[in-house]
Amino acid sequence: MIIKIPRSIILSFRDFYKDEGIFLSSALAFFSILSILPLSMFIVNVLITFTGEETIIKFVYNKLTFLLPDIEIQMIKEIKKLLLLKGISEISLILYGIFSIQLFTAIEFSLNKIFKAPKKRHFFLSLMLSSFIVFFIIVAVGASFAISYLLRLWGSNMIAELNAILRFFVKYGVTFILIFIIIGSLYKFLPNKKIKISSILIGTSITTILIEIAKYIFAFYVSEVLKISTLYGSLSTFLALLMWLFYAWAVFLYGAELINNLERKK
Repeated sequence: MIIKIPRSIILSFRDFYKDEGIFLSSALAFFSILSILPLSMFIVNVLITFTGEETIIKFVYNKLTFLLPDIEIQMIKEIKKLLLLKGISEISLILYGIFSIQLFTAIEFSLNKIFKAPKKRHFFLSLMLSSFIVFFIIVAVGASFAISYLLRLWGSNMIAELNAILRFFVKYGVTFILIFIIIGSLYKFLPNKKIKISSILIGTSITTILIEIAKYIFAFYVSEVLKISTLYGSLSTFLALLMWLFYAWAVFLYGAELINNLERKK
């Protein structure tokens, strides 16, 4: 398996273009724009309903901004205001969940194409699986919130140096692990094909690292090379978010190609 990694990394670039990864990434970026707000509000409201802890709003917002490059995206700042809304009805909550599920059905379609799934799932089975993924993400976010809360509580009794290290881990380490778990679950559960855990772990690790690296490259590209605010004016924040989502999904699909190559026999 380890010997196959360098060759698989190279072949995956070829397969990404061969499987129309550019078009699939564009479609996922579009669905993400439609789903990012409903999914965030759905997660926040479900967790607040069960825990009664409103600091989850700040936690989810921080994790959301961690996924984005260090550029000015006013749209994400507006999300925090929407997350603070009170008194959301049950019907609205259900609608948020439905909009969120649409994104995961699009991810399932893209992964099935890359993994060459022999057949599609039944519509209702696909719907149930997407609902399970949303539920899984809610549980993962809730667990990471609980871990972060306990670590901060524990760190308050430590000396300053150890407390600083612990805060760094809570801010970056817990978030990295959360993203790793979510990406790995998408690779594992959404394709209609059995995939080895070892291949998923390797692909997920490389994907998560590449997304983190891509954040800094993208921020430099947008601010220093493209100068998007000069070119597009008031539309720059929306276009910057859309471009980043496209790059992030391209990395995600490349990771799927990598896993697919690792799965192939020599």
